[in-house]
Amino acid sequence: MTFGGGDELDGHGGRFRFERPVVDGAISFLAKNIALTIQSRTIFEDFTDGGDVSTYRGDKFTVFQLDWAFSRPPLSLGLRAQAVAAAVRPDITLSSDQLLFDFFVETAIARYDSVEDLSAISFGLGVLLDYEWIGMGVVVGKFASSSGEDPLLVDGNSLLRTLSWGLSLSTPTYNTHNELRLFKVEGAIDLINLGSDENRELRGGVAVKLQLLPDWSVSLLTGYRELKKEAKDLLRFSLADGRHSIGLAGELSQVSLLVTYEYPTAWYTGDNAVRKSSLTLVGSVQL
Repeated sequence: MTFGGGDELDGHGGRFRFERPVVDGAISFLAKNIALTIQSRTIFEDFTDGGDVSTYRGDKFTVFQLDWAFSRPPLSLGLRAQAVAAAVRPDITLSSDQLLFDFFVETAIARYDSVEDLSAISFGLGVLLDYEWIGMGVVVGKFASSSGEDPLLVDGNSLLRTLSWGLSLSTPTYNTHNELRLFKVEGAIDLINLGSDENRELRGGVAVKLQLLPDWSVSLLTGYRELKKEAKDLLRFSLADGRHSIGLAGELSQVSLLVTYEYPTAWYTGDNAVRKSSLTLVGSVQL
């Protein structure tokens, strides 16, 4: 079970405000080769600061996802089926003197109206080649889909738009004497949505993990991501367009917690334009 929240941060005359809060809740049921996940995501859009009150439009998405995987090391194959139901609440008001209470009511209790045209079904697949210290994967986020009352179609364009590739490297968890190493370093690079000029993205990150016990650890994280409008720019870096993140993760047996802060790399160049940062908190419990 996981719960997460995030928001863009900006100044509002010294008053604390939720500008674009996102709340996620999910529960997964796992078996040997299959997993069922039920997720609810609520996003507040169209923020308007009215002084003592803030107004928004609320979008709620309920996701049912079924994942199946087959593994014959070092190769693994996976298939995903996902159904999404969408609902909206057009007029949400949060007052500054009871912000958290109003936010809880509007995300967990208030009624949202179903929007059939935004509901969808999709299928994706992935292949992973995984060795002890290196892994490489290819994922197609959507090769067949249906929206609203439209029939299910296999779409080559969607396949290319949602095609992603990733490479990861890591130091060993145990030494030659089968003893847990105190530190483990992991790094990864991902090329996301390679065929999409709107959502193509370069991502990279490094994690340094302090391993206290096999299931007790603390990790320091840093990452970078940048949208790429043209494929030829995939391996080029532009501080004017990128975003840097730092984070801290902790794992204590069946409980894990992640806190990340992301901000534009344009800050490093002295760009004084108004650019928003974001703070994210994610917690999970395995039962």
